[in-house]
Amino acid sequence: MEFPFAGSRMLRGLLLQEGFKVGRLHVATLMKRMGIAALYRRPNTSKPAPGHKI
Repeated sequence: MEFPFAGSRMLRGLLLQEGFKVGRLHVATLMKRMGIAALYRRPNTSKPAPGHKI
């Protein structure tokens, strides 16, 4: 995939540039059906902060 970080909004824009008139929700629905999800950094909540003593 050329843009693994692209979500439904960005993909919709790319499709519009290519001449496909499609809505964002339709792109999101198709992404779900195909099992495509955008890559993004997720919060790492499992590491304790060094300043917090138990």
